[in-house]
Amino acid sequence: MRYALIVSALALFIAAGIKPAQKKLTGRQIAEKVYNRDDGADSIARMEMILVDKKGRETKRQLIMKLRDKGALNHSFLEFTEPADIAGTKFLTLEVENGDATQYLFLPALGRARRIVGGQKKQSFVNTDFSYEDMSRRKPDRDKQTLIKEEKWNGFNCYVIKVMPVKPDDSQYSKSEVWVDKQSFVVVKVDFYNKKGKKSKQLTVGKLERQAGIWTAMTATMKNFKRKTSTILLVKGIKYNTGLEEKIFALRNLEEK
Repeated sequence: MRYALIVSALALFIAAGIKPAQKKLTGRQIAEKVYNRDDGADSIARMEMILVDKKGRETKRQLIMKLRDKGALNHSFLEFTEPADIAGTKFLTLEVENGDATQYLFLPALGRARRIVGGQKKQSFVNTDFSYEDMSRRKPDRDKQTLIKEEKWNGFNCYVIKVMPVKPDDSQYSKSEVWVDKQSFVVVKVDFYNKKGKKSKQLTVGKLERQAGIWTAMTATMKNFKRKTSTILLVKGIKYNTGLEEKIFALRNLEEK
C-alpha cells in the first residue's frame, strides 16, 4: 500500500475519489482501497522539499515528479532541479509484478545510474528523512493489516490500521500504524516502528485538495525521531492525465542530459 513519498514515491501525493464505504471494512479491505485508488493515468508534479535539521535550520530543494500507470503497476521518475549541489540528481522506481520495486539513482558526479538493492533500501534517500523503502508503495499481500480503531485526527475522520510485514525481513519496520481518511482513502498519517518496536518516524499529511477531481495531498512531513530532523514536501503545482510517454521511465533516460 502507498504510505511512503508521496512519493511514491512520494506516491502519497496522488489521492483518490472513492466514496465512503457503507459497511464495516476489514483492515485488508481498507489497504486494498488505498492501493487501488484512482490516481489518473499519469501526473506531473512540481514540488518543493524542505530539509529541517535538529537546530531548525532549513535547506530548500526543487524537484519534478512524474508518475505513470502501466496496467496495475506504477512507474515514477524524479529529478531535482535546484539548488546547484543537487540539480540533475534523478531517481527512477519501477514496480514489478512480484516482489520489491526496482530503483535506480543517478548522481551527476558519478555520471551513471546505480541500482538500489538489498540493505540499501533502508538507507536515507539523498540525505532526507525518507528511506529508499519509503519511496515505493507496498502491495497489500506483503503485509498483514488489522483495523484497530476509528478516530478523528487533524480534522480527518479516519480508519486506523496496523500493518505488519508477512516476512519480518521484508521491511526495515516491525510495524506501522496507518491513519486513512474515510472520505478519500488517502493515507494522512503513519507511525513507523523500528525492529525494536520503538516509534522511529512519522509521516503526516497537512492539506488535501481536489485537483482535476482527484484528491491530492498538497503538503506532507516526515519526522525522524532519532535524528530529530524532518523533511517537508510541498506540491507547488500538479497536472493529471497529461499523456506521458513510456520512454520517460526508461533507465537510459536517467543518464541523458
